[in-house]
Amino acid sequence: MTRTKDDCGYQYFPAFLDLVRKRVVVVGGGDVASSKVRSLLPCGVEPLVVIAPEACPYIGEAAAAGRLVWVARGYCDGDLAGAALALAATDDRLLNGRVAAEARRRGVPVLAVDDVPNCDFIAPAVVRRGELVLAISTHGRSPALARRAREWLDGNFPAHWGGLLEVAAAVRHQLGPLRSSISPEDWQAALMGPVEDLVRHGAHEAAVALLLQKLRGSAEP
Repeated sequence: MTRTKDDCGYQYFPAFLDLVRKRVVVVGGGDVASSKVRSLLPCGVEPLVVIAPEACPYIGEAAAAGRLVWVARGYCDGDLAGAALALAATDDRLLNGRVAAEARRRGVPVLAVDDVPNCDFIAPAVVRRGELVLAISTHGRSPALARRAREWLDGNFPAHWGGLLEVAAAVRHQLGPLRSSISPEDWQAALMGPVEDLVRHGAHEAAVALLLQKLRGSAEP
């Protein structure tokens, strides 16, 4: 008998996937599939293929707008050819298992919703502040606790930190080669206090100027 991850005491390796211009296949057209599609659309997937005889309005509208390809039929063996990623997101556990089996034959990483033994990865609960993303995982052991953690973080994580990331990224770009002479500790100190206060009040340009001044002053000669 094959030993599972839990049998061996292993953990998942946290990772963020680059899916730009890669084929991703979602099998299913209901609410669960729709939530996966919503997460995938901003990722530059090309093509994003949804296979389902019927689909919720969001998927239908995205297909009509050319944002994804909706194959309006049931799943068939062979649908995962050329895929970089597969998601089995139907309410039929046996069907999800068939999708997972084909994915594994083809070496395609697969997520089967609510079926950890048929998953090569699990989708975390996510909190977003612009491009700053916090991913939360319970290693598949309690989705309810992951949701509770997400809701708590969403209510307590500073709303302006997405803007602070944009300021830091702009300054990092402007510093060019000089940034290699600035220590992580100097970055941390410079981002705190007045720079963060400016971002909190929406004064992003002033925050960029101040952060740039602070970091240039701390750069090693």
